[in-house]
Amino acid sequence: MFNIDYELNEKIHATIINPYLSWDELNANCDLIQKYNIRNVSTSLNFLSHIKNALSNHKVNINTFISYPFADVPVNFINEFVCYAKDAGANGIEYTPNFLNLSKNNLNNFANEIEIINTSELPVTIIINKTKLHKELFEKAIEISIELGITNFQFGDGFGAPISNVDIVEILKFIGNQNSIKIVGGIRKLSQVIDLFDSGIDCIGTSKFNEIFEEIRLS
Repeated sequence: MFNIDYELNEKIHATIINPYLSWDELNANCDLIQKYNIRNVSTSLNFLSHIKNALSNHKVNINTFISYPFADVPVNFINEFVCYAKDAGANGIEYTPNFLNLSKNNLNNFANEIEIINTSELPVTIIINKTKLHKELFEKAIEISIELGITNFQFGDGFGAPISNVDIVEILKFIGNQNSIKIVGGIRKLSQVIDLFDSGIDCIGTSKFNEIFEEIRLS
């Protein structure tokens, strides 16, 4: 067994969002989560109830995506999605805000949206793809989120190239150690996981968790 100082079953978050999964494939993913004793799952609203029921005897936090990845939920509907997630048993919300408000300098609208999602009484993770924002907008999004009490951030959305070491250094420098940083996107190998944790981030999200844990078992 690979000997590592990190609790990988806590730090590797299983991502289950592929809308083309068959029923058997969805259940197989739930079996793998139990097999590897994975403690954190990120999934869609459509999969939430089934995964919650399938893992009812397994200690796991299940976060659900809202407005991911296209920030396409109008602000007036946010509460309805959050209520649905809570009723279905979500332990947290992972949310992509409307960055168009930032580019239009509608800072109050951007902040109001995050305030609404943050009143859910569930832990909220704000999702940002650094490579798709200008530096000033990226920093403003972080500043507003932190001012409103957000402490959990996900960088990357699974679209585009994996995040670079340079970007991670900039993120850590800007955010500091008081906030939780999750990295997603293109993470398929154990070597990537180790490098990311060595860089100082807190957790990673990947749909390729089976491949990574199998690699650990063979190490």
